[in-house]
Amino acid sequence: MVKFEIDGAVLTCETKPDLFSPKNLDTGTRMLLESVIKLPGSYTNVLDWGCGWGAIGLTLAELQPESRVTAVDSDIAAVSTATANAENNRVHNLKVVASHGFDQLDQDQKFDIIVSNPPTHRGREVLEQMVVESYQHLTASGRLVVVVEARLKPWVARAIKSSFGDYKILKRGPKHVVLTGIKVLQ
Repeated sequence: MVKFEIDGAVLTCETKPDLFSPKNLDTGTRMLLESVIKLPGSYTNVLDWGCGWGAIGLTLAELQPESRVTAVDSDIAAVSTATANAENNRVHNLKVVASHGFDQLDQDQKFDIIVSNPPTHRGREVLEQMVVESYQHLTASGRLVVVVEARLKPWVARAIKSSFGDYKILKRGPKHVVLTGIKVLQ
């Protein structure tokens, strides 16, 4: 059981030993959430890509109850755990979908923001594909926000710059960096 608080949202979540960060909210995810909630404006359609036990999607849904948050993960244990955590925390604006990336989502569905602590252990190709597909699934002026280990920042920044034209560092810590790319239509 993990209990955490971000900007007044207090959540209590079940985890599983084989899911990422099963004992607490990891530092990178906390940095990511703190960065996202400081962004100007609000978001109607939000995607948590690679949701794990649901920390990102649950927090954003709780803090913005008027938004529609979708959380995806290819791991069935993650999907069932995130779904149970949404129910147990009475978060009703979060929909959890079993999907390998964007595969099970409506291909015409667009998001105002896509947020992820991506599974970088699966290799560059997975993250690079996520960045490319994220650009395609964002609304005009939509935003991708990811957190990665600081040592991975150079190639992640290149991937975002390649698809989005540029990137920005939102927050840098000793072990993690939060990067964003904004969709700009030509």
